[in-house]
Amino acid sequence: MKVLDIDYTMSLEFSNPVINHYFILRCVPVSRGSQTVTARLLTIDPSVTLKTNRDIFGNISYRGYIKDAHNKFSFKATATVQVNNQQGSREPCISLYKYPTPLTSVSEQLSNFLIKTFSETEFEPALKIKKIPKNQILSFSEKLCSDLHEWMEYKPGTTNVRTTAAQAFEQKQGVCQDFAHIFCSLCRHAGIAARYICGTSKGEGSTHAWAEVFVPDEDISPFCNFEIPGRWYGFDPTRNKRCNNEYVILAAGRDYNDCQVDRGIFRGNADQTQTVFVKTTETEVPDYVAPAGIVVPTTPYIPAKPHEQ
Repeated sequence: MKVLDIDYTMSLEFSNPVINHYFILRCVPVSRGSQTVTARLLTIDPSVTLKTNRDIFGNISYRGYIKDAHNKFSFKATATVQVNNQQGSREPCISLYKYPTPLTSVSEQLSNFLIKTFSETEFEPALKIKKIPKNQILSFSEKLCSDLHEWMEYKPGTTNVRTTAAQAFEQKQGVCQDFAHIFCSLCRHAGIAARYICGTSKGEGSTHAWAEVFVPDEDISPFCNFEIPGRWYGFDPTRNKRCNNEYVILAAGRDYNDCQVDRGIFRGNADQTQTVFVKTTETEVPDYVAPAGIVVPTTPYIPAKPHEQ
């Protein structure tokens, strides 16, 4: 187990004043499965009343509205999280994670890549019926993670948030979002439930994206449409590694659209400049370790003081 401190700041500057600014944030981690949040704090400027909501994927979002004119919008989110990913994250799987989305639909090229990659392995028979035995899901995913990392080149600026898995795969270039989309696409095509993750990992920079595969407690039909017990295991095809205790989930979903950290609309004729900085550092394990999944009382939100606006 590791204890990680997260410091996440985002600043949005407008070239001209804007009004009627609606926004939604998923920038604060929550306790789930293998991670337990022991402290969290969200500060927003300008000060605004927030509404919270938990979606079907277990994410907590903060929604707000700024009516008056403003030239800048910013937030600072901090959290302390206990992470223990060694045995996977015990959370149920919902049927939505088994099916493609517009961003993760399988093209003929993707399907052929999957077939060719595993044509001479133990997975070929399972691929034909789209049912990988549960004791082979992790080894299948490790091979897929490695092959995808070899196929793709990490190159910022070659894709955007609307780029599909098929498009990124065809050009063999993209960023972590594209690697995660392709991984989810191929896993689901092979009959494995997979979810897209937006989060942070130890270090400095920005947020990161990876994917998790679901290993059920028992072998099941790939077509069952109810919640089933099991564990989620993370894979990072961008870095070609299994996710360890240095990864923290901010949001999980079917694809990027379910996991946007910050999104908003406003009224006004203005250009906008965004600055993001995320720092995740390891800290000492406390004397008391909260059991996995426990909901620890925290401070979810503190508005900026009037003189700070």
